[in-house]
Amino acid sequence: MHISFMEQLADPETGGPLTLEVTAAKGDLIESGVLRAGARSYPIKSGVPRFVEDNNYAESFGYQWHKWPRVQFESANVGKPMAGHTLRMWERITGQAAGSSVRGQTLVDMGCGPGRFIDVARSKGARVIGIDYSAAVDVAHDNFRSDPDVCVCQADALKLPLRSASVDGVFSIGVLHHTPNPEKGVKQAWLALRDNGWFAVSVYGKGGFYDFPTVHMWRKLFKALWPALGHYPPLLYTNLTVYGLRPLALRNATLGRAVRVLFPFVKLADIDWSLLDTFDSVTPSFQSAHESYEVFSWFRNAGFTSIEPTDWGFTSYRGIRVAP
Repeated sequence: MHISFMEQLADPETGGPLTLEVTAAKGDLIESGVLRAGARSYPIKSGVPRFVEDNNYAESFGYQWHKWPRVQFESANVGKPMAGHTLRMWERITGQAAGSSVRGQTLVDMGCGPGRFIDVARSKGARVIGIDYSAAVDVAHDNFRSDPDVCVCQADALKLPLRSASVDGVFSIGVLHHTPNPEKGVKQAWLALRDNGWFAVSVYGKGGFYDFPTVHMWRKLFKALWPALGHYPPLLYTNLTVYGLRPLALRNATLGRAVRVLFPFVKLADIDWSLLDTFDSVTPSFQSAHESYEVFSWFRNAGFTSIEPTDWGFTSYRGIRVAP
């Protein structure tokens, strides 16, 4: 964590200021210390401010991103079937098409995982705060350890550790449907934004793959087994379906669709992406799907204006914060 990010960080409970006590640093990069707000304290461990405990409902994501830390990064996909996918996804969801600029802006990646979208935003010149609830923050920090313009925080998207009106843009891609209250996350983004700041979100849509009845069935089973058996049952399922059934689905689309009704898996051109996204689909503690009007209403209720759909399915939207 670079010390300059103290300008944006705040007590997630009150939104009030934090004081910093440094115990180890390399120049202005803080390796360890404590952030204090009255009687509350938040440790900085391995360069990451920790506003929540590791043992939380996002535990599966911590395992997932340690196992597949850079599979979805653009730099890991040069010349491969999924080259350009992460870049296109970010540009289309945020409405920041090629040629538009976020250079010099401070952006927040709400639910950053290992940081593939942080990587895109940095390539466009933005300074980025990555927020994640899970132990994926350690992977993200390792991916950007030497970059003073990236700050990774372990925190709750529904209780952001950010000062009011302190950032220029917020994006949340494929994350808020994994929380108990996605609409609250939209309101948190509004609070963090400066006037004329933008927020973009994409969540799962009703009737899509992640809303399949059998996806919910397997996810609930693996969630029940996780306390005793951890990641092993869903990882076994992922490998059996992707390595065993994916080749069949690629050869025969009709038979593949029939098989995936009972044994759902993600069929992508790159097998590592298929493994990652299949595991991702059957492990989260929370996984909801939404209609377009729901997402629009979250923006409207939070106070956003210029609300418009963006080009990534019917549950991808963007809005602007304008002063009341």
